[in-house]
Amino acid sequence: MHPHAHASWVIAVIAGILSFISPCVLPLIPGYLSMISGLSMEQLEEPRARQLARVFVSCLLFSVGLCAAFIPLGLLAGVIGKWLGPHLRLLNLLFGAVVIVFGLFLMNIVKLPFLYQDRRFHLGRRATGLWAAPVLGIAFGVGWTPCLGPWVAQLTTIAANQPPAEAGLLFGIYGASLGICFIAAGLLFHSAIRAFSFFQRHYRAVELASGALLVFMGALMVLDKWNWFAGQLIAFFTRG
Repeated sequence: MHPHAHASWVIAVIAGILSFISPCVLPLIPGYLSMISGLSMEQLEEPRARQLARVFVSCLLFSVGLCAAFIPLGLLAGVIGKWLGPHLRLLNLLFGAVVIVFGLFLMNIVKLPFLYQDRRFHLGRRATGLWAAPVLGIAFGVGWTPCLGPWVAQLTTIAANQPPAEAGLLFGIYGASLGICFIAAGLLFHSAIRAFSFFQRHYRAVELASGALLVFMGALMVLDKWNWFAGQLIAFFTRG
């Protein structure tokens, strides 16, 4: 296993959580939860035991779809990184610069018009409930370019420095982290609505924090300091 794989996993989990609360995903979560589970908003707010089980299973299947969308991307990044092994320094330099631009985009400092054009799949009214949950997960993972793109770019940079299997696992952890957020929001929908309102009131802070983190990690790549940072991160979580 790559010596700094565990530090990359931490970044993947953080990326999943920040993707979930990003400004163009969070407002649509209630609608997605309704589509995934096939339940109305009223049923989600006051679910019975059977409905709660349905929410859990449907969100779990949605998470499987997310992982199915992201894992191949990680495998591909690992294969390309291995193939371009002698040129990884240049690759990290270029990807790091791209990640910095994405961070500035999230902070609303630079404009990237093409990122505002997401590629959502319209599956129709019948595409709800358990059978459609994995398909919706794949569609969400593939289609939500504006909010997932910056974090996917950062993870792609990390994955390119890992063997294909570990790179696939990295993206699987990202998908699972994003999926767990959906599961938690579905099971705790009434409380989650209040939390959503909090983040909506503080969107600018979320954007600035997310963007600053991306700029920081992009700079680590450009300066060839990612391995140093990963070592510090591992030391922090394992000390004592």
